[in-house]
Amino acid sequence: MSVSLLQTPALTRKRVRIRPSLFMQKSGKTAVFALNAAERGGALRFTGGKRFLNALPAGTERLFSTEDGALFSRDGSSLHRGDAQWQLSSPPLDVLSFPGEEGRGYFVLLAEGLYSLGEEGAEAVAEAPAGTCMAVHGERLFLASGETLSYSAPLAPDDWAQSADGAGSIDLPSAGGAIGRLISHRGRLLLFRERGITALTAPGDFLGFRAGEIAFACGKLIPSSAAACGSRAVFCTENGVFSLRGDAVSPVEGCGAEYIDWSKGATAVSAGEQYYAAVTLKNGERCILSVEDTGAAILRLGADSLAGGKELQILQDGKLYALDKEGAGDREMLVEFPLSDGGLSEVRYLDAVRVEGEGHFRIEVRAERGLPRFVRGRAGEEMRLMPPLKGSAFAFRVKAPSGARLKELCITLREGRP
Repeated sequence: MSVSLLQTPALTRKRVRIRPSLFMQKSGKTAVFALNAAERGGALRFTGGKRFLNALPAGTERLFSTEDGALFSRDGSSLHRGDAQWQLSSPPLDVLSFPGEEGRGYFVLLAEGLYSLGEEGAEAVAEAPAGTCMAVHGERLFLASGETLSYSAPLAPDDWAQSADGAGSIDLPSAGGAIGRLISHRGRLLLFRERGITALTAPGDFLGFRAGEIAFACGKLIPSSAAACGSRAVFCTENGVFSLRGDAVSPVEGCGAEYIDWSKGATAVSAGEQYYAAVTLKNGERCILSVEDTGAAILRLGADSLAGGKELQILQDGKLYALDKEGAGDREMLVEFPLSDGGLSEVRYLDAVRVEGEGHFRIEVRAERGLPRFVRGRAGEEMRLMPPLKGSAFAFRVKAPSGARLKELCITLREGRP
């Protein structure tokens, strides 16, 4: 009779560092998905808080900010600015201000036409055509309807009597389709269409008007997502986020566009030359996409409407908020590290996790099979799993409150072959 001794494989203890890169793969770093987090100083930091400004009239559903920083709000067919209120015949589509010799005048666009806003109420602007969007460019007010662009007389937004040196209209047929948004940017009027962009040079003299198509192969455009942000205009299509500089269109990389459901639309504004768009994620959650030259973030702030200007203002459940990147948010920073084997051997046991950074963290750990495990602790502390978690690959879901900073995860494990 012989006796065989069971032998357990020798396991080697290792420490593996996982450095996150927001939304995109970078050399030596792992692409992660995050909410309320932005890359700053080589780490992911909480961003996405808000501060309360004031309550708005019941039923408020949309905000409008004008070129001089005035804020208007809409509820149904009423328009409000502070204590002033205008009862309109239909819901306002857009509001803008026009500089004049006697101060700024305010205009509102309705489905049936253009109206000026005064102390006595809203007054229809004679001979102004109906439109779907408008903008001030150069010395004129422009209105778009379908593929037609109409313009006021120079320096006279309430003068629409057509003449050789006054108001008029031009037809701009294009394979891009109907005009959905007008933006004055860097000396040109940009016409954002269903599937293209037209750039119009429009000096004071109508004889100098010149229109040209910008090369475009980005899919179906979301006109309400376009906004001028410093040296570029940013917009969204069914295929992601794009930037226009001069006549060059390029994708905005590493902004988390693949997590957004573009079929739900997007509305955007510019605040402090930074781009913000109210979007819906593929999981149904409403968020705000933030894009700047140094990176992007998805803020876990559901917005009913946005207003731009010097700072971002957010309409949420009838209340007005301003973005406060360092303030408390509705929810904490969330960072999701994907399932990865780290290039190690098949059998391993995860013993502990440590966060390099600042703050207090709650970490969900899971292997490719089985239920997740949870650990809590502060940055720099070794958070041990009791008992160790067995698997061939691990994923991490990290949550942290305002003020947190996540530089990397350091995991302690044992590995070997069966």
